[in-house]
Amino acid sequence: MKELIQLLLVGTICFPVLQLRAQEKPKTEERVKVPTPVKVQIVFTEYDGDKKISSMPYSFTVISDDKSGPPNYTTSLRTGIRVPIETDAKDQKTTYLDIGSNIDCGIKSEEDGRYHVSLIFDRSALYPNKSPDGERLVAEPNGLPLVRQFRTGGYLILKDGQTSENLSSTDPLNGHTLRVAVTINVLK
Repeated sequence: MKELIQLLLVGTICFPVLQLRAQEKPKTEERVKVPTPVKVQIVFTEYDGDKKISSMPYSFTVISDDKSGPPNYTTSLRTGIRVPIETDAKDQKTTYLDIGSNIDCGIKSEEDGRYHVSLIFDRSALYPNKSPDGERLVAEPNGLPLVRQFRTGGYLILKDGQTSENLSSTDPLNGHTLRVAVTINVLK
């Protein structure tokens, strides 16, 4: 009888613990994202109607899922020139204006093979003007150059080898279409 009471007592204590264990869901292994190098190619193309006027390619590598950099952008590219601008004609004061391209890019991978590409693209250029004397820069009435500005930012979802050509704009001064194509390739 003592054995039966001891057995019931042990069962009363252990039964709730066994029930709790049965209700717990087994923990799945969380996949640790391994930083992976991804080649990014961005092509900035200008069209006059259907005629391609210029094409400027940019290429760089981004480490996906990199935790060491800023929150969204792990690669930055800055390329261009500094143009002197006279700010006060009588005192001949000069300042410099940055002209060129600035790109910030970050990539996060998904388990299904897609990549979230965070992109900020900023491009400025001096306006060209074709005249009988050749190509010259367009200037505003005070003689200072006019600067064209194109800025875009957003998120793209791409697979390895895929290209997105969904960024475009029309220049308000000359009506040219500006298009940006983004391609990613995972480096192995």
